[in-house]
Amino acid sequence: MIKTDAQWERTIVQIAGFRAALKGVDRGSSKRSAAIRKSYAQIIQQLEHEVREYEPLKSGRVIIPRLDRLDRVASFIAKIRIAKGVSQTELARRLHVSKQVMSRFEESDYQTAGVSTLQRILDALGMRTAITLRQ
Repeated sequence: MIKTDAQWERTIVQIAGFRAALKGVDRGSSKRSAAIRKSYAQIIQQLEHEVREYEPLKSGRVIIPRLDRLDRVASFIAKIRIAKGVSQTELARRLHVSKQVMSRFEESDYQTAGVSTLQRILDALGMRTAITLRQ
């Protein structure tokens, strides 16, 4: 997942590079050429998917489904941050932690953050939470 404008820019450059490389692959019928073409095409497809996911987030559009487990919250935090227009640096400032701490959280998709930390992050992003426990 693309999480910063810098990553988005690098991804756009990567797509262009793989497209150029794909054009340069021998169009022969060898198995090696076919495998390389297929590999490049798959990489381009994945990178384009990431760009298509990031761009709506940057414009503020994020859909947060009803979550039935606490451990699923973490995967939405970066998306919420992006959609709210908050940089990692700004979120770190709001939480009184270093940018490196925020970067590490996002690299792990917040899986290393405890529940109280996740709540602090959501609060800093202006998100409300409602939790229902059922038996």
